Amino acid sequence: MKKYKFSKTYVAAVLYRYAFLLFVPVLQGILFAKSGKEILFTLYSADLIVLVLIISIAATRCSKSELRLDNKVCDIRGGVFFKTSEKSILQKRVSLVFTSGIFIRLMGGCRLRIFGGSAYSAAYLKHKDKDDILNILLPKNPQKIVASGIFRSLLMSLSFSNALTGLLAAVPVIRRASVIIGAKQTALILEGASLEGIFKFTGLEPMLSKISSVLFFCWVVGFATEFFSEYGLKLSIYPFHFKVSKGLITKTQAVFSKKSVRAVIFRQSLLMFLLGFYSAQLILNIKPRRKIHILSAGRRLACEVLQEDIYGNSEKYKTTIYPPKTAVWGYTYLPFICVSLSSVILILLSSNLIIKSVSAVMTVIFAIWFLFRFFALFRSSVSISDKYTEVKYYSGMNFTRAVFKSEDITGFEITQSIFQQINGRCNIKIKIANTKTMTVRIKHLNKNDVLKLKFPPLM
Repeated sequence: MKKYKFSKTYVAAVLYRYAFLLFVPVLQGILFAKSGKEILFTLYSADLIVLVLIISIAATRCSKSELRLDNKVCDIRGGVFFKTSEKSILQKRVSLVFTSGIFIRLMGGCRLRIFGGSAYSAAYLKHKDKDDILNILLPKNPQKIVASGIFRSLLMSLSFSNALTGLLAAVPVIRRASVIIGAKQTALILEGASLEGIFKFTGLEPMLSKISSVLFFCWVVGFATEFFSEYGLKLSIYPFHFKVSKGLITKTQAVFSKKSVRAVIFRQSLLMFLLGFYSAQLILNIKPRRKIHILSAGRRLACEVLQEDIYGNSEKYKTTIYPPKTAVWGYTYLPFICVSLSSVILILLSSNLIIKSVSAVMTVIFAIWFLFRFFALFRSSVSISDKYTEVKYYSGMNFTRAVFKSEDITGFEITQSIFQQINGRCNIKIKIANTKTMTVRIKHLNKNDVLKLKFPPLM
């Protein structure tokens, strides 16, 4: 049995939870400023006693808390007056997530969370203890390592941080920078590296410029958050486990069993579709239920190899159904109506510069949406083999391909609108076991084709 004492970062974590109490002295000073120094001294003395009490309790609990690892059974023990013991069997469908931000790393520690159900257990360990636990759980060398690299992490961050909004918002920012970089250089930037020439903007009102600048700033924040989170993404494949390592500011290492994998999802945003790249995610049947990225950007062949690494040898699908080509209106009617309305507004109200600018931008966005839905019709399908099911569909503005074991299907839901009842088409939603947020939905299939599908667990 190995024992690991809690790191001093546990004390820092407890103090962080009670950081809101720092506003109490400020509030006391405002409320009792005219009541005399004696009252304030008494109040501040009480605050100091509370602070010392919190630090003492945190330090005592830290000294009494430990993690025990015995035959891959993890036991987290703690408590002063009330003792607790939380045991997790690591051979089961349990995931371990080690996180360490800059502050925790400076203190030489890390946070361990063990997910095995609806809740999780947490422990604060030393950095060297994390490496020791990983060496116990995993073989020395992985079977395979799939590293995404900086360029592919940048591409994924650009793609899934709403790059179109960022490009549109960048125009007024570049205009405002003309005082610094010069009018000639600004003109060249706007002419060759923006959407100014496409939309033929002659200028932007101050309010529209401010709104665009705010949107651009929000996009930059979203991009930076995504990139810092996914930086250095690396998937290590072991005989019975996967390990995901990533993060620039907050470093994360997650270890989970292959048995916990419920689906692998490959996504393509518009930008990645044009460049021919896919991103890959895993869906687990345990917390955290969010999708876990395992590949930032990869070619189709790399994704097929990765799929085989996750599920073993791939199989040929026996049955595949597609939406009929006559369903093109069902896929495109909504963006068609939107682009038509924005075009009419652009033509009728072209004298107003703000409305003209906004309508032009919205027309282009709706046109891209229309083209996306058109291509989504020909990229949608349901394929079934003896063991696996593959569904290609669109979600939001992304082309998505989900692959999962047919035995994990718990049921499916068929829905029909009034118009679908007339033309014999329907939408189908497939439900996956133990994944509360995981549903796969494909639209406008022939209902007769859907009824003929024979999912292995439902036969």
